[in-house]
Amino acid sequence: MFEFDKYEKQLHEDRELAPRSSYEAVRDIEQMSLLMWGEHCVECAAPSCFASCDLYQSRPDTRCRRLTYGMYRNPRFPSARGYGAEVSFKKWGKIEARGNTLLLPSGVALWTERMVDLSAPLINIVGAFVQRVTRDTRWSYLEHTLLERLGRWLHRRNDSNSRQQPNLFLLEVYNPMNVPVRMQLGMSVASPGGKFSSAQLPLPFRASVTLPPGYSRHEFQREQFSRITECGLPFDIAIIPDGEGTARLVFLTADFVVRAEAARIDISSQPKIKCVVWDLDNTLWDGILLENEGVGLRPKVLELLRFFDERGILLSIASKNDESSAWRRLEELGMADYFLYPQINWLPKSENIKAIAEQLNIGLDTFAFIDDNPFELEEVSRALKGVTCVNAEKIADLFSNPRYQGSTNEDARKRSQFYREEFVRRKSATQFGSDYLGFLAACEIKLFVDLYTDDDLERVSELVQRTNQLNFSGRKYQRSEILPILANQEVEKYVLRCSDNYGSYGAVGFCIVRIEEKEIRIEDFMLSCRVQGRFIEQAFFNYLVNRPREQKPQSLWVNFRPTGRNIPAQQVLESLNFVSCSPDSGLRVDLNTQSFKCDFISVSSAAVMRDQI
Repeated sequence: MFEFDKYEKQLHEDRELAPRSSYEAVRDIEQMSLLMWGEHCVECAAPSCFASCDLYQSRPDTRCRRLTYGMYRNPRFPSARGYGAEVSFKKWGKIEARGNTLLLPSGVALWTERMVDLSAPLINIVGAFVQRVTRDTRWSYLEHTLLERLGRWLHRRNDSNSRQQPNLFLLEVYNPMNVPVRMQLGMSVASPGGKFSSAQLPLPFRASVTLPPGYSRHEFQREQFSRITECGLPFDIAIIPDGEGTARLVFLTADFVVRAEAARIDISSQPKIKCVVWDLDNTLWDGILLENEGVGLRPKVLELLRFFDERGILLSIASKNDESSAWRRLEELGMADYFLYPQINWLPKSENIKAIAEQLNIGLDTFAFIDDNPFELEEVSRALKGVTCVNAEKIADLFSNPRYQGSTNEDARKRSQFYREEFVRRKSATQFGSDYLGFLAACEIKLFVDLYTDDDLERVSELVQRTNQLNFSGRKYQRSEILPILANQEVEKYVLRCSDNYGSYGAVGFCIVRIEEKEIRIEDFMLSCRVQGRFIEQAFFNYLVNRPREQKPQSLWVNFRPTGRNIPAQQVLESLNFVSCSPDSGLRVDLNTQSFKCDFISVSSAAVMRDQI
């Protein structure tokens, strides 16, 4: 953002400046930092220099005017902000910002800039009044001081070890003059006081930039400036004309950013979204329920809910609201059935999202949270690092975002139904007290072990890409990687389906098995967390061991590799007496001493018509 409130119209003689030719400004900024660019002097020693310097010229807040007329918001120059910041440098003039790499969604950052712009005149009035009362000149530039302190505070809030860092500093400038202009871009640690010697401080970053006539774009990669921005100390950024030169320029962008292309690259390595949590007021519906009981759905909301539901992406609510009123309105709108474990109360939304994740038993890094309020988005973002936060104004973008595509197979369309049935199971389990096995027996669990067919491709692709807790090898396959394995006739490939008295779980597992002499080798085994704790692994192992073969197997080996997230898989194997094997990796069990008998689960197979285990 730029210091537009100190602009002096009467000093600006030529206000008709416009681009001489069209240009394509950067639009795909995904995230950006909040930098407050202000007018400064290269040789500044404020406020003492105001009385001693021959170049001093007072601007409205009594600081020195080093730009001819200040910073002018010129709407004729298109940019990501919708305008350019026109400046005309005088001798010793520069623009400077307090360093800050705390990245915000671009919409949040631009909204904050607008709010600061609107509040600046009021702060200036307050500062001028206090200055007249106290006769302390420093009060006259109260707004300037507050913005500089805000920049420092934002930088302190950033943690270079845990938060995303900008991938570049983007400088977009329009030079309306007929000759190139040379500028210096600098980043350096601010005065550290007596804590550090100069030898202990990182060297400043300096770059010379030639701005040709017309539009130009200059990108400085993170590696060039990270020694400054990630050292943990406050730093400043300055843009200065070469030597003592003057120049008239229009700044379109001067920010730390993450471009959408880079964000898409990051997205490819991020988990797919499994659950979207919605705020209600001014997000799911227009208006505030407590002020208007007849609130209606916002545009695109119903379409997006159906889109997610059909693709197996779970939906929930975290809203500060009156629960009974909110739920009644959701029922009136016909929306209540979409949402699982809704949290409608006055607790922090981060706590409510954690509660939802515990109920659904899926990782927070697969959650997205949608809200219209930047404060709530920031609270969740800071408290729950893995949760993806989305401004409600951006929901239309989610239709095409690759992380929100879910799956279109039959199991995906029934996923929310599976979770509702699971809720009934949990409720029924409480009737059995500590007799958990008695409860499982009463459920009459049925396991169907089928050989893989081409019809299973979508669900198998989903399992091998998304399974974490019961992923025994820890490996995840892209579709291009799993296809050759599925075509390999030398390995057995099984798809596991499951049901009980409460309903069907659908396809819950995929396994790749190789038979070598007297050993069954499970090369990969992925099982949905929906059946975690149901002894499905034991029943399946029992099926494999007892399936008719030419030679009775003597051992069962599982390709287990710990990942930190598949501890539940390790616990299952240890409970079944699997032990580490050497020199092999993985875990093995001796079938001469171990039985996997599981009386309360009925197992059927298309390969062997009926096995009663």
